[in-house]
Amino acid sequence: MLFTLFGLIGIYLLMAILLSVIPTSPDEINCDTPVTGFVATNGVHLEIILPAESLSQSMQESFDLKPWAQYTSFGWGDRTFYLDTPEWSDLKFSTAINALFFTSETAIHLTYYSGTREHWIEMPLCDEQLQALLEYLDNTFARDTHGAIMEIPNSGYTSTDTFYEANGSYSFIKTCNSWVNSGLKRASVKTSIWSPFDKGVLYHLDE
Repeated sequence: MLFTLFGLIGIYLLMAILLSVIPTSPDEINCDTPVTGFVATNGVHLEIILPAESLSQSMQESFDLKPWAQYTSFGWGDRTFYLDTPEWSDLKFSTAINALFFTSETAIHLTYYSGTREHWIEMPLCDEQLQALLEYLDNTFARDTHGAIMEIPNSGYTSTDTFYEANGSYSFIKTCNSWVNSGLKRASVKTSIWSPFDKGVLYHLDE
């Protein structure tokens, strides 16, 4: 039994490495004045970052955008993991296992920034790429019966972030990083075939 478990883990890691290295082949899109988006990692978890002014009008009206907020980052993940683990030191073994191997609700984490950060990786987006990415992000938000996105009350870690209910279920196949990877695919940005870890996505953005 233990041998089988380690074998499955080995296959998973091998597939993750291979499919992370193999790039997608989107059609080349050129424009004179692309919008500069970003991808950032905390060492484990990726987020997509866009200028606040580039968000759709409905997004700007739905989010609690502060006047000083110049950029908004979007992260997706297991709802319980997000809300119960503000710091890695707060991580419980049961939380990690439930997130990876059981059907779980998800959330979108929005963080607002007054400026850029040095570790952000630039991602130029032509208008059609930006619109495709915005549609992808918009469709990830769960909505109530009136079509409004649903903020999770009192859920931010600080005054600069907010959590919202999301669509989809987190697993070891669909991780926070593969969610970012799928968004970049939708926007015709060169990325991995599939990458459950942040390194696969960053590998192609750094090229």
